[in-house]
Amino acid sequence: MAAQTVRARGFCLVELTIGLCVASFIAATATMSLAAAGIAMRRHLVTSRDEDRAWLALAAIARDLENANEWRMCSEASDCPRKAMAREYRAPALLAGSIGWLVADELRRCVEDCQTYVDGVAALEVTADLPATDGLTDRQPFLQRHGTDVRAIEVTVTMRDGRRFSRVVLRGTA
Repeated sequence: MAAQTVRARGFCLVELTIGLCVASFIAATATMSLAAAGIAMRRHLVTSRDEDRAWLALAAIARDLENANEWRMCSEASDCPRKAMAREYRAPALLAGSIGWLVADELRRCVEDCQTYVDGVAALEVTADLPATDGLTDRQPFLQRHGTDVRAIEVTVTMRDGRRFSRVVLRGTA
């Protein structure tokens, strides 16, 4: 007698189950990869916005310093022309002529009143280049006692995430 051969005309249940498991694994991996890419893109956008805010703030401060006749650091001391502003916010202010810059919750620009200029700024540090003996330059934090003999100022903005951005402004560029 001749043996009859049986040919399968479809998938059996085991093959179908294994195929579905493999397809589910591939779909899950692709979904996780896309989600991770989306999260990375969102973080990059937030970081870029913070960086743009920092550079915007530094450009505005530098513009005010370049256009000012005098630079001062102002606290609550009696010889500060804007001591009411410094006292109100309990923070030292960088004065560029009649315009003040200070950090009180946010970076504020003070002309007649203090308004938030850029948010996300945690600190504003100002370093001055002062003339020293023998033509040398001494670098110190800019204080109220420093007069008009400051040659250059480095303004450093520290963002809330800890990143620091700085810009230098030279005297006599107005």
